[in-house]
Amino acid sequence: MTVMGVDIEFKGYEQEQGQLFPAHLSDALYADDPAFFINDFVDGLDLMAFESRYAVVGERAYPPRMLLKLWLFGAIEGVYSGREIARRIRWDLRFRYLAGGLSPDFRTINRFRISHREDFALVFRETVHTARAAGLGKLGRVAIDGTKIRANTSRHKAMSYGRMDQAEAQLEKEIAETLAKLEAVNEADDDTHGDGDGGGGLPAELQNKQQRIEKLRAVREQLEAERGTTLKASSQKSFADPDANMMMTSDGALQYCYNAQVAASEDGVIVAADVTTSVLDRQQLVPMVEAVKATTRRKPGIVLADAGYLSEKNLEELRQKRQRCLVAVSGRKNRRWPKGLQTQRMHRLLRLPWAKKLYNYRRTQGERPFAEIKQTMKFRRFSTRGRANIRGEWNLVCAAANALSIHRAAQA
Repeated sequence: MTVMGVDIEFKGYEQEQGQLFPAHLSDALYADDPAFFINDFVDGLDLMAFESRYAVVGERAYPPRMLLKLWLFGAIEGVYSGREIARRIRWDLRFRYLAGGLSPDFRTINRFRISHREDFALVFRETVHTARAAGLGKLGRVAIDGTKIRANTSRHKAMSYGRMDQAEAQLEKEIAETLAKLEAVNEADDDTHGDGDGGGGLPAELQNKQQRIEKLRAVREQLEAERGTTLKASSQKSFADPDANMMMTSDGALQYCYNAQVAASEDGVIVAADVTTSVLDRQQLVPMVEAVKATTRRKPGIVLADAGYLSEKNLEELRQKRQRCLVAVSGRKNRRWPKGLQTQRMHRLLRLPWAKKLYNYRRTQGERPFAEIKQTMKFRRFSTRGRANIRGEWNLVCAAANALSIHRAAQA
């Protein structure tokens, strides 16, 4: 290329030219890549619970250790789709390194997450133990908080309680009409060909409607059991994921969600995690404190929680357990003197300077894990459906968040 009489030369550029990669993929990655930490962490786990689920005979299965590495690293990278992980193995050197030369398809990857949903609680606990062994996960003060995470469904796949009765009546009418037509056809065939055995079972159309009405009745019964005396004709339930409930999200919209809970240590490590279908946080305070004890084998020094966790029963129960806590009594708009002996005591306690200073840590400490999970790890919606699958997925995500925290601390 010539510019103003001067020749400018560039480096040679040939896309079709063959290239040599390192003999080992690990040599092509940065030494501080989190893929190495995930690899070493999973290799150090006792995965007897995972491996015992596989049959002795038959075709050899993909190593569960390898699939767990892919899911944990995928969560760190914001990848929660089995199809996307399978694609990444083809072009992302880090995923290829963790796959170790194997290429599982997306069905195998997805099936692993469902079949091992209960085992991910063990993986999460191991990240907590690893963090504490590394000097993290300090329990001087533990902040408990919750966030609404969208379910894998939408309002378009839901139906109100009042509409369910109409839909069931319509389906019963259609089934009766189909049966009447079927009976007429059978009688005509008998007249022509003689008595027979009635054909080869129910037609596909009737089977489909029967399945729909059974699903409708199951969802309606679940809605009635959950709402009880508060049930209204406008109460809704999703058919795609009946366990999900309508909740207000941070953007002010009503969506089908789950209420994800975490207990965070002073340095941001998640030391307890759970997910519930309840809209309110009030019933989760004591169970989350007990979960911290079960996971770390230690009692928190002091528990911090916002006003959503406040109840006279919670404060009394924690007092009986000799568990120190600071729970906000009211929001800024409510300045009235609270009711209840323990609530009034907490109201006076939060006026003390040392208590104010401690409670001010709650916002950053309690919300830090959610900021990490939603922003850095891009987890804003569950991929699976059903309470059991959701709990397993949340344990997996929290385990990945802890692994990322441990990796960063080691690098620092």
